[in-house]
Amino acid sequence: MKYSVSSIVFLPESLQSAIEKIAEAKFDCWEIVCEGSHTLTPENVEYLNELKEHWGVDIVVHAPFSDLNPASMNEKVRKLTIDSIGEAIKGASELHAKVVTIHPGYIPPLWSNYENNIIDNNYLTLNSIVEIAETHAVMLGFENMPNYHGILGITPDSMKEVIKDIDSKYLGITFDMGHANTACGAPHKYIKELNSIGKGIVHVHCHDNNEKDDEHLLIGEGNIDFTKVINGLKEINYDGYLSFESKSLRDAVQSREIINKLIK
Repeated sequence: MKYSVSSIVFLPESLQSAIEKIAEAKFDCWEIVCEGSHTLTPENVEYLNELKEHWGVDIVVHAPFSDLNPASMNEKVRKLTIDSIGEAIKGASELHAKVVTIHPGYIPPLWSNYENNIIDNNYLTLNSIVEIAETHAVMLGFENMPNYHGILGITPDSMKEVIKDIDSKYLGITFDMGHANTACGAPHKYIKELNSIGKGIVHVHCHDNNEKDDEHLLIGEGNIDFTKVINGLKEINYDGYLSFESKSLRDAVQSREIINKLIK
């Protein structure tokens, strides 16, 4: 299994500064979160291609999500979501990134009595995003969400409901073990079921918590049984990146050391 680190850690920093630190910390890959100055504009993509070749660091992509909602009842918001994620997919293609992680949407409080409409909207938006991914031959990782009120895609069943009948060889799953822990307290139990959705698990996010909140803790500071999670990933022959979504690069490095011992 290869190791990646998420740029949630590096969002305030320049692309140059971030990739230097990632290379020096000997991570195989950088998961770029397309927010702020890290969006995949044509200029950033050109620069990142130079940087990743120089530093020998692979790239995976996390599509923008903070101000977007693919399930919105506002058509303009849905269009902006498609356009923003589409830009990330196009950039990922030019960077030869192996996967682009995307989020499902959420139910705004004003529309809490219209869940079926919200799910339908999310389906239509996702379908458009999948079409873009197919055009650029980029794999999507549809991520399971933390157990927060109003968010779609928390459980495997709810993810299946959002995806419905979308059938594409470019639609897989990003398994977030911390999110799964907030939903069921035993994230290893979700692995086989998530691996049966679409193309199965194509990317993994790794962090810890104590079930109640999406805390992004250092491995071992929460209550996730990582031995069972790693064994579960071995059982499905997962050989992609394990991406650490930590609060600091130091935490990511320490978490990698702990996980590496478990794998060995």
